Parts: sequence; C-alpha cells; structure tokens
Amino acid sequence: MLQPRGFPDTRPSLLAALRKGEPAQSAWRNFFARYAPAVYRVARRQGLDPHDADDVVQQVMLALSAHIGEFKYDRDRGKFRQWVKTVAANKVRDLYRHRGAAPDRARGGDVEVCPDDGPTIHDLWEQEWKAQDMHYCLDQVREEIAPRRFEAFRLYVLEGVPAEQTARQTGLTRAHVYVTRTQVVKRIREMMGKLEEEEGNRQ
Repeated sequence: MLQPRGFPDTRPSLLAALRKGEPAQSAWRNFFARYAPAVYRVARRQGLDPHDADDVVQQVMLALSAHIGEFKYDRDRGKFRQWVKTVAANKVRDLYRHRGAAPDRARGGDVEVCPDDGPTIHDLWEQEWKAQDMHYCLDQVREEIAPRRFEAFRLYVLEGVPAEQTARQTGLTRAHVYVTRTQVVKRIREMMGKLEEEEGNRQ
C-alpha cells in the first residue's frame, strides 16, 4: 500500500513548512511519507482490513493537517509522534464504535489497552516507528553507495542469499560482500542513533 522509500525525519523545518503551507505540496508529501505508513500498519495490526486501514490513514492525515498549527515542536515534551499516535488511536476507536463493535475491540481507544495474548499498543507503535526509521536509513544508504554494493547488501543481509551466491550475482568478491555488510550496518546504526538523538525520547 504505502512504500517506505524517501522517508525524511521529522524536524522543526518540516513542521514549520506545513504550518506556513510553503512549499505546501512538498512538505505535505514528506509528512505523509513519514507518518502514514506507520499509521496504516498499526491500524492493520489492530484488526482493520486494508480498506478500513486506508480510511483511518486519510482521517488521521486530515485531522493532523487541520491542527498542525497548534503543535509546538519541543524535543523535551509534547513529542510529535505521540500526537500522531493519539490521533490515530482515536480514529481507530471511532471506527469500531461507529460500527457498533464491542468496546474491547476498539483497541486504539487507550494506547495501553490490547489483548492479553498480544503486544500493547505502545509496543506496536514502538515497533512501527523503529521500522519506519530503518526504512529511512536504508534509503539514505542506497543513495550513498554504489548500486552494486547496495544490491550485495540487499541480497546477503536482507534476503539471506549466501555470500558466495551474492558475490557471483553482483560481480563482487566474497570478501567485498562481507566488507559491504559491515560498512552498511555500521552506517545504518550511526544514522539510527542520529535520528534518536534529534527526536529525543519519543514516548
């Protein structure tokens, strides 16, 4: 449904652009790419079908766009991702209530409520934000290294293709495949750390 490529990190400049509407289209595309996929995936994991999850995404994005001017960026309080999570939780709850579902099915109504045999809503969001950041970092690395090296990383690390086969498919040596894995993993860790530092403790 929603592709991860090109996710930017949320910074005061993006929020300011959204408040001012300049450049509206570019800022909104970045904002949507950054937050919509996580909202969609959490909605699906809360039991919604693809159509309903898409509907929740649209409602959340509309609600956020209508109230973006009220948000004051502050790394120490009022985390923006917490705001996104709260709006999404309300929209999921509202959808279940509108359809007459039992209150305990409206898992998004309370960010700490979830079935006993599954992760809490807090856990779900943590997982999705981390996945979101990982997608972003992978895209950044893709732009930084040669295509053949990234393909080697994709095959060997992401797809689990043996090093020997990866080397043959990419025209690299097996040693180069190992070096590429080490360098890319190190770079991703650096970028993930920077994202966490920029946004502070998100929850």
